[in-house]
Amino acid sequence: MGGEQENASLEFAPMGVTAIMMVGLQGAGKTTTSGKLARYLREQHGKKPMLVAADVQRPAAVDQLQSLGRQLDVPVHAEHGADPLKLCGDALASARDRKRDVVIFDTAGRLAIDEALMDELQRIKDRTKPQEILLVVDSMIGQDAVRTAKAFDEALGITGFVMTKLDGDARGGAALSIKEITGKPIKFLGMGEKLDALEEFRA
Repeated sequence: MGGEQENASLEFAPMGVTAIMMVGLQGAGKTTTSGKLARYLREQHGKKPMLVAADVQRPAAVDQLQSLGRQLDVPVHAEHGADPLKLCGDALASARDRKRDVVIFDTAGRLAIDEALMDELQRIKDRTKPQEILLVVDSMIGQDAVRTAKAFDEALGITGFVMTKLDGDARGGAALSIKEITGKPIKFLGMGEKLDALEEFRA
């Protein structure tokens, strides 16, 4: 697991706005993790993050992200029923206007991987040119996580993982397998529900 720790830190754009795409299946904890990451970047790196509710399929996800933004005092770019591609492009322009230096896109998830989802994510990637594409994986789903990780990596070229729900009885088996199959680093661990419960991965 070790040996590549230099990869495990986040890459920021040398100039302008850093874009981070959060991807994963529904229920993995993507929206909460987006909020946690915004808090982490502000507290640990002195960044000025903005959250983007790009999961326009699920009004509940938009509402949840707006609620997290209020708790964190972080702006949220959201528009119910908007075209996700246009929304993401508008968000980047808005971030520049608002002097925000990191934009975190909470993208759509599905219960299972399908072509329509991957196509949408690919187009968002092309539009936003993210420095990081982080796959949020529920560590409780065990080896299924490996299939998910492989599919997302092949479609999008992810830059790393966030393993969630590691505060329960989950073991590290999925983490080891994912690292083995994709060669991508685990960057963060979600250790609970609270917004400060995100920590950098240490092998």
